[in-house]
Order: sequence, then C-alpha cells, then structure tokens
Amino acid sequence: MKNLTKLWSLALLLTAAMFMVSCEEDEPTIDVTEGLNVADGYYFVVDGEDPVAEKALLPEKVEGEGNVPTDREGFFGNYVFLEAGDYQIQKVESKEVSSTLGGALSKVAVEDLVNADEEPFDSYQIGLLESEGEAVNIANDGFFKISYDETTTELIVMEVKKVSFIGAPSGWSDVELDVVSSNPEDGFVFETGGVEIRQGDMYKLRINNAWKIIRNNEAENGYVAFTNYGGTADALVAGGDDIPFAKEDGIYTINVELQNDGGAFVEFTKTGEAEEITFDPAEYNFGILGSTNANAFDSDRDMVFKEVNGHPTWHGVVYFAENSIDDQGRRFKFRTNDDWAFNLGGVVTVGETTTLSVGGSDIEAPAAGAYYFMLWTEDEGETWQVTTKQPGWSLIGEGSPSGNWDDETPLVAQGFDENGVTTYTYSGDFAGGAYKLRAGSAWDYNLGGSLSELSPDGSDLSIDAGNYTFTLTFDGSSYSATVE
Repeated sequence: MKNLTKLWSLALLLTAAMFMVSCEEDEPTIDVTEGLNVADGYYFVVDGEDPVAEKALLPEKVEGEGNVPTDREGFFGNYVFLEAGDYQIQKVESKEVSSTLGGALSKVAVEDLVNADEEPFDSYQIGLLESEGEAVNIANDGFFKISYDETTTELIVMEVKKVSFIGAPSGWSDVELDVVSSNPEDGFVFETGGVEIRQGDMYKLRINNAWKIIRNNEAENGYVAFTNYGGTADALVAGGDDIPFAKEDGIYTINVELQNDGGAFVEFTKTGEAEEITFDPAEYNFGILGSTNANAFDSDRDMVFKEVNGHPTWHGVVYFAENSIDDQGRRFKFRTNDDWAFNLGGVVTVGETTTLSVGGSDIEAPAAGAYYFMLWTEDEGETWQVTTKQPGWSLIGEGSPSGNWDDETPLVAQGFDENGVTTYTYSGDFAGGAYKLRAGSAWDYNLGGSLSELSPDGSDLSIDAGNYTFTLTFDGSSYSATVE
C-alpha cells in the first residue's frame, strides 16, 4: 500500500511538472519595438535630445491665388512654446531620424520689407537651413510661430507677442487678448472681455496684428505664410474664411486656445446685453474701395444718398481696372464714413440684385469697366441689397449725340491716374440743346447743373450743335466735365 501511495505521489509530481512546462511554453512573447515613439515628419528639437510630439511641425497651407489657403508641398508649421536655448529641425522616418537641419537666424525688420503694411507688427527671424548646420538659437522663453519650407529651406521663427480678435464688431481693428494660461505640453489660452458682438458679424483671429508673412522671391518659388485664423469657431484654420458670429447679440468674453498639436479654437461667453440699434441714414456715408479701384484700399469712392421708392438708397459709379494695383487680387467692399466699423461684403452679380452681409467677405470685382451700384435697405439696416448695372455713365437728351431723351450714348471709361482721378470720354457729334448724364440707363442717379460742379438731379445742361470731345472726371467725391 505504501508503494502504491509513493507511485501515486510521483505521478502527480510528474503531471504538475509537465503542466508548468506547458504554461511556460504558452506564455506570450512581448515584442519591444525599437526607435523613436513619434510619427513620421519634421520636429523642432532641443539640441542633443529626441523629438517630442508637442513640437511637431505639421503640414500647413499658404496663400494661393485670390488669398485662398492652398496646399504647398513640403511646407510645415506650428505654434509651440520654446525655452531659450539651441534647437535643430529633425526629420523622422520609420521611427528614426533621417536628417538633421540647422542654421543661423537673422532678424527681418518690417521697415526693410516691401509690402511692410502686410507684415508682422514687430519682426521675425529667418534662417536658411542645411544638413548638420549650426544650431538654431532661441534667445528667450516664449510662444513661437515656427514654419519650415523644403523648397527654399527657409525656417521662420516669429515670437507670438499678440493674439487679437478682429472683425465687424471692432471695425476690423485689433482687439488684443491677454495670456491667461500656458502649458508647454498643451498650448496657450488667450482671453479678453467686454466686446459687443452681433449675430452675423464676421470676424477672424490674427497673430501680432498681421495677416501674413510675405516670402516671395526673384526665383518665383517663394510663398506667403498666414498669421491669421478663420474657418469655424471650433476648428480654426490658418488663412481660413471670415467666420460669421452664430450667437445672439450681446457683450462677450472671448477665449482663444492654440494647441501644440495644431488645433485651435475660440469660445464666446455672454456677459451682458448689446446696445439697442437705432437707424439714421445720415450716419451711413457709404463709399466703395478695392484692389482694382483708384487708390485701392487707401481711400473710398464716395456714393450719393438719395431715397428710391421710400427706401434709404446710396448710388455710385465706380471704375474697375484690369489688374490689381496693390497685388491683393480683384476684391472690393462697401463701407461707411471712411472707416471699417461698418462695412458690407458678399457677392455682386452684374445685371442682378444681390444681398450683402454686414462685415461680409471681400467681394469679387467684376470685369474691367465702369459700373453703377445702387445700394439700399428696406428694414432699417437689418438687410442690405445692391443692384449692379452697366453702362456706368451715359449722355442723353435733345442736345446729346442721340438727339432725344429715349436713347443714350455711353461714355467710355479711360481709367484713373496716379492721383485717383477717373476719366470718362465721348468724342463725336452733338445734336445741340438740353442734355444730362445718367447712370445705369436709369434716372435714379443723374447729373446736371454746371459742368464745373455737376450735382445729382441738377438742372439740364446745354450745348450747341457740333463735334466735341466731352470729358467727365471724378476725383472720388465730386464730378466735373469739360467740352472741347
């Protein structure tokens, strides 16, 4: 019996041993993947350290034709917190550093640049990077805009000194935000309060009071980097479209967050009620200005107020050139009182009536030529409509070339000179007698009175029969004419 017990115990031990071996063989094998724990791409890296995700440079759009955000192969950027010290650009591929770039930075001062009014308010630094180049030195702690372009090998380093809210509520002037928190691993939060905003107001965010960084060059392979955000409030995009304010009218606190992973958004918290609006047409002295108009965006082409069908209405004839005179595309807007506090944008279509938006996007200019605009509101400024017509100015009347009050003779727009004076002409026979000038083949906007000082709805002009050159000039605010 004892021997049987021993044999049984031995069998149990052997069984246990076999089970343990089997368990060891079934134990899973853990693979340890070697290499860097970051995705492929470019990184702004502390000299001597490994790349980290929060300092990744992400694909970023640049300005394309018509100011539209456009993909550029090999262009990367981000907003990151940097401590003073030496850095490199490293490219990671398959979890390994495939290249290390460096180079000395030099300051680009605004006053030394063409189109300086479009550059950052202070300055930025630029470096031409090369493989294994010297370290990129950051002189002080701060939050920076970093961009790298493979085509030109340029590195842009711009310290973010200001973040601002800009749009219709502020007359498109900057409302600066204060830094309220910063976390080098996540991003920065900026905030300001007491801003009156109305539903539908258009707005954007921008950095250092600037829209963009212009890096065009003679080799024609340059670029324009954005320093503004648009798109949508919960997903801001560099260079994105103007954003319509979706909340109700009120006083708001604005909170902007720029994250190290490339994300950006803005939040609005209502803190009070907006002031009630009262409408007085006399406070709306409209003008038209744009990139293809005389003096571009520097000064307005004044419109004339005259009610039509009982509605407040403004009239104007404007000449649009073939090409932009400020290299900003073919765009224009309506605004009041030579200021951006109130402006209208959206879409115009020749021969049609369209609705404009307060603070709306820039309007695409029509083809080269002169156009008559009739702008009005039927609900005390709640909505705005505009009719766009051709011809601009015409001669009509018994004394005009047509010899009657039914048929008109359009003037030929000759463009504008360096002083912003637009000229319209007609050369040929005049029937002799009374005549006037009218816009858009209608009588809502017509000129008469004295040739030296033409006025809306002025008395009939008079001319003897004969062959003449009639010249009409507009200096942006008043009309005059000569007959030779």
